[in-house]
Amino acid sequence: MRLISGGCSTARATFDDYLSARIRYRSATVKFADDPEPVLASAIFNIMQLALHAGSVAKKTGVGVQTLHYYERINLLPKPARSLANYRLYSADAVRRVTFIKKAQAVGFTLAEIKEILALKGHGRAPCRKVTELGEKHLRDIDARLAQLRRYRHAVARSLTSWREKTAHRRNCAGEFCDLIERLP
Repeated sequence: MRLISGGCSTARATFDDYLSARIRYRSATVKFADDPEPVLASAIFNIMQLALHAGSVAKKTGVGVQTLHYYERINLLPKPARSLANYRLYSADAVRRVTFIKKAQAVGFTLAEIKEILALKGHGRAPCRKVTELGEKHLRDIDARLAQLRRYRHAVARSLTSWREKTAHRRNCAGEFCDLIERLP
């Protein structure tokens, strides 16, 4: 039997933080290679080393930790594993997912729409058709808002001409608040 030595190294201390109480209890300074528990413990340790704490994910994606927690609550992010100390432990997939969410928001998708896109992908369906439909809807909405803004701009420009004439000389404001606005159609 080959001996695997343990000890009080930093890795060993970190190892104990992440393993269950049972594995910690059975850990000794000397383990036998044919004992399956050290292999399992080593695999768990390796997985935990790859896990990211909420602060790391937040920093890598440019969002706040509370945003990550919110995404979990509304099921945009799956619930992460927890350490023995109850810290959230995210996978690298969480970074990719949050990055996708931020990019989708940047082009105008709502969180509800993003959730729908992710659900399609999660069920093995291609979401690109849905993304195109939503993009077309957003473009129509943007065009409608721009048309409305042009109308507002025209109304303000027309009103400003009148307002400048009325306020060219010292004038007392009439009306409850300001008659210049109150008289607008």
